[in-house]
Amino acid sequence: MSTIQASVITFRDTRAELISCSLTEPQSNEVLVRARLSLISPGTELAALTRVWDDAAFRANPGYALMGEVIAAGKNQAGIQPCHRVISLVGHASAALASTEPWVTLPVPDSVNDETASFLPLASVALHALRRAELEMGETVLIVGLGIIGQIAVTLARLHGAGRMIAIDLSDERLQIAGERGADELVNSGKVDPQSAVLGLTRGEGAPVILDATGSTWHIPQNFKLAALGGRIVTVGIVDESVQLQFPKEFMQRELTLLAASQPRCPTTPTIRHPWTQQANRQYLLEMMAQGRLKVQDLITHRFPASDAPLVYETLKSADQGMLGCILDWSEFNTE
Repeated sequence: MSTIQASVITFRDTRAELISCSLTEPQSNEVLVRARLSLISPGTELAALTRVWDDAAFRANPGYALMGEVIAAGKNQAGIQPCHRVISLVGHASAALASTEPWVTLPVPDSVNDETASFLPLASVALHALRRAELEMGETVLIVGLGIIGQIAVTLARLHGAGRMIAIDLSDERLQIAGERGADELVNSGKVDPQSAVLGLTRGEGAPVILDATGSTWHIPQNFKLAALGGRIVTVGIVDESVQLQFPKEFMQRELTLLAASQPRCPTTPTIRHPWTQQANRQYLLEMMAQGRLKVQDLITHRFPASDAPLVYETLKSADQGMLGCILDWSEFNTE
């Protein structure tokens, strides 16, 4: 094998297109992965598609990861060989060259199916955010925004000792899913005042831990009012937007902590201060998926052949489309 042709999703202007590219044989510490599935992350990818988040590298090949099969492998210390099932952190494509570094490509056990494994990168975003919060057993946790990351955070917070769980969103359907995943209290912020609701549920104290997974800075001033004295607010998926804050009164005098969670900044080499690396987090999540403790099938709302990708992204632009987890099936591109 010298080269193979791959179909790749790219964003041009505010449209998604499928283009063709040539891939060479993998070099040392590389593998060639033939995609089975990839998962669209609606929040991030819509922001990139519409240029709210105008990142040129991400727009050139959007997406977080491919779930697929290794069809060729260069020499590598990871021991990854052809026919191994892997999840690789590369963009949407029918095939891709990927590094064998453990924070890029990870073997997937037979006990974890392809669709479940495709959620691994976004699950690691949620886990990293909760680690940043330094959640203590029994603490009340407020999750704001119930997209994929928020929904997985509900489950992970419950599994890791959260006390009362409060979930906020504008969608009754997403709130229902969060309730089934372990949230105790469900607040539709389009129907009730979230500040009154949260303070009422916490005896006027507020939540000691808030995870904001809305992908918008608009909620940060509101989160200051929902936090308990000394509370920790973790923002994840924030796009490039400015916001006005009442800093002294609502932040300093209440001794709040505002934390950013950017999963790519999670270390890849363990230290005493940061023992949980990107690859350790993902391996841990794979184990929970294999044990049936972290389930994601209820988060899949759409499945499409990857050839429909341009239409899928146009659908994503609709405000009422209800998309949560969207699986792209690449099998039609891999018939050889």
